[in-house]
Amino acid sequence: MHRILTSLVAIALAISLAPAASAHQPVVLLDTDTTPSAGPLLVDGTISFAIRASFTKSGQKKAFRAALKEGDLLAVQYLIVDKKPESGLKNSLLPQLVITSPTGKKITVAIKERTPFFESFTRTTYLYLSRVSQPAEAGIYSFVITSRARAAITVAVGDREVQGEVVRGAVQAPTPAAKPTPAATQEPAKASPTPEVTTHSAYTMAKVKENNSASSCWSVISGNVYNLTQWINQHPGGPSAIASLCGVDGTASFNAQHRGEGKPTQRLSGYLLGALVK
Repeated sequence: MHRILTSLVAIALAISLAPAASAHQPVVLLDTDTTPSAGPLLVDGTISFAIRASFTKSGQKKAFRAALKEGDLLAVQYLIVDKKPESGLKNSLLPQLVITSPTGKKITVAIKERTPFFESFTRTTYLYLSRVSQPAEAGIYSFVITSRARAAITVAVGDREVQGEVVRGAVQAPTPAAKPTPAATQEPAKASPTPEVTTHSAYTMAKVKENNSASSCWSVISGNVYNLTQWINQHPGGPSAIASLCGVDGTASFNAQHRGEGKPTQRLSGYLLGALVK
């Protein structure tokens, strides 16, 4: 009995000390995502996302944004897969991550660790390089990643394991509250509006039909437009399954193959461009 109790205590202690595992929703940054305004927006930055950025040489930039409210937690983790070339690079050669708050405060994320972490959803071992956790300002945060060598990294944002929304397009900033004049009658203060997300007007069916090849493969699925180019050669069922969706409404084909399956749906969310404009 003593041995059993000792084993149970040891197991409980190991679990409590282990890094928290989470199946972040993947978002792949495209080569065109070179500035925050061009990159994707995480509509709720408290929901867990895994932003993946790959670089072929030094000096390349990729970027994205995340919306947070006052009282939210800015939770960011900088990771690399525990394999070469990334794991063999010196810290000074790994991509630099700079976070800019809605008021312009910059955080240059310093690489402070190389702590192993096994992500059970994809069965991949990562290395934590840095973690940021602090109270958030209200508004849109910008994240800019600059390469210093050939490498691929993951930036995990948020900690709530629920389905999140990713959009591409213009964002209307909150309107500042007007200052009352001395003669004006005081009215109850109104809360600043939440940033309004609007989709890019370019995501029409005509535009989708133009991107109908393996080199540029767009498809409409359930009313949203996706850039599936990078998925073609990575699809477990072979490239033809994705190539058949290029330039068309692939809703029926995708649902026939993957309806109710969580992993393909999460993978698909990483390629979202925006809502289809009719």
